[in-house]
Amino acid sequence: MSSEAGIAGVQLPDAYYRRLFSLVPVRSLSSVINELSVVWCEATTAEAVYLAVLERENLRLSAGVFKSSENVAHYFNTDSIRLSKDRSITEQTRSVFEQGRLLSQISQAAFDFFSFSCDQAEIAGIYVFSSTKLTDDVPVISQLINLSQRLLSQALEQRLQKHSALKSGNLPESNQNLSIGQKILPSSDKLEAMAEFAAGAGHEINNPVATIVGRVQMLLKEETDPQRRQSLATIGGQAYRIRDMIGDAMLFARPPAPHPVSLNLQQMTQEVLNSLNEKISKAGVNVSIKLSSLLTIWADEVQWKVVLSNLILNSLQVLKTGDGIEIFAEEMTQNSIRIMYIRVVDDGPGLTEQEKEHLFDPFFSARQAGRGLGFGLSKCWRIISLHGGSIEAEVNADRGMTFHLFWPIEGPKE
Repeated sequence: MSSEAGIAGVQLPDAYYRRLFSLVPVRSLSSVINELSVVWCEATTAEAVYLAVLERENLRLSAGVFKSSENVAHYFNTDSIRLSKDRSITEQTRSVFEQGRLLSQISQAAFDFFSFSCDQAEIAGIYVFSSTKLTDDVPVISQLINLSQRLLSQALEQRLQKHSALKSGNLPESNQNLSIGQKILPSSDKLEAMAEFAAGAGHEINNPVATIVGRVQMLLKEETDPQRRQSLATIGGQAYRIRDMIGDAMLFARPPAPHPVSLNLQQMTQEVLNSLNEKISKAGVNVSIKLSSLLTIWADEVQWKVVLSNLILNSLQVLKTGDGIEIFAEEMTQNSIRIMYIRVVDDGPGLTEQEKEHLFDPFFSARQAGRGLGFGLSKCWRIISLHGGSIEAEVNADRGMTFHLFWPIEGPKE
């Protein structure tokens, strides 16, 4: 920990400027808050920081917590913040921040607060937890405040424009084939009908396939001719392939009832990446997880891993060497219910209008092999629905796709 004298005359290093300006053009409020939180903590050598913005339009608190002992910022949202106009500015600010996170839960160290001026924000600022007393006349602090105000203002303005566009229906388009910013939602009625068909057809197809596999195994035991053995092995291999496809169909149609428990999201995600390591390495794709070690979800472990594995495999099918996948998560509160908002973002190609319409359909055939082939995304929808969550997809404004998952954090109260 540096002393006050140690940073009093220090300018903000160029490396931090480069990191923050790399956010321009601003893609999202969450990315700005996360990166600002990390830079503030590192540049001031603080123990922790808590940065938050209360949007004037909807009184929604968007915030990030970063601790020097952790590697990632923890971003979250809280809706329906209460303002106490009869309090002083200092008391009101602390009350707003503590409706998101109690300061005492972040750090026991002393703290200083620095306010940001943003036209679209009712309240914006950062608590810096440090044993060193910090003031806004210190060059590092004044420069960080200035940069924070500029980036947050851009992010809030972009957010406001996007919301206005969504309300008016005037969504931007990069070309005639891609719909940018539009959420792609699974058609529950269509998928339920497909599930009923898959359940019935799967049972009927599975019986003759089992007979073929059994007969092939019997013939292989007695066959000595190499050419015939090769032919039988090919028949058996294709029959097994059909059996596996039927298994996927049955898992989509009639998955086992989930047995959810509280899972550490970072740990479970890392285990999925470990299981896919060979495929990820072969594809030459960079996968990064930006998750706090404190985040949890209420999920069946096996089924959660099926969901995340299929989302990653869906991206791997279309990505080129050097492309990337990023996994983010943040806690949100909607209608007083805590949920985990998870994003799986890739920088591959987008979707045509036809592909967008059929993205979640099993074995959609009117397109080239790529996203959504097989039952992968259909299984994701089914499993997430059984957990009381939801899934959406979106074509990114610059490049690639984002899958948005909304997953329960805790089980139903008894």
